[in-house]
Amino acid sequence: MTGTTIRAATMAEADEVAALFNAINSLDGDGPMVTMTGAHVRQHLFGPRPLSMLRVAEADGVLAGFVTGNLVYDSTRAAAGCIVVDLYVRPDFRRRGIGRALMAALAAETHRDGAVCLWWGVDDGDDEATAFYISLGAESEGAFEGRILTGAAYETLAAEAAP
Repeated sequence: MTGTTIRAATMAEADEVAALFNAINSLDGDGPMVTMTGAHVRQHLFGPRPLSMLRVAEADGVLAGFVTGNLVYDSTRAAAGCIVVDLYVRPDFRRRGIGRALMAALAAETHRDGAVCLWWGVDDGDDEATAFYISLGAESEGAFEGRILTGAAYETLAAEAAP
């Protein structure tokens, strides 16, 4: 990993970070629901209340990858934890230790904030990612099926709340 730096992204890199988000979002096959732009990155990941921690890997003068994570309360551990939302390394930079370095940076930062674990999901059949996560020492939580509430169902439920 010689010549690789893990650091916070800068506002000037918002367009390049958006391109990395679009690259990972295109891997699902159905394509992203929204094409990320630099404006999205600036609005949601910079400023006084960023919605997620964002760290980038710079290698050979370009952004080679990124990781995002959110602190949450983990009631099973009675402590803070971090949900890793996205981890992406450009294909031509893989197998150079960059993914591990990004995860290590996120673990170190959240550990300083009192977190006791990192948690993430992996797509069914993504054997390469699963092998990588096992190499970090991650364990399976067993059978787990994620759910998402979005669109009209989300709007309907939100409207049910008392004012």
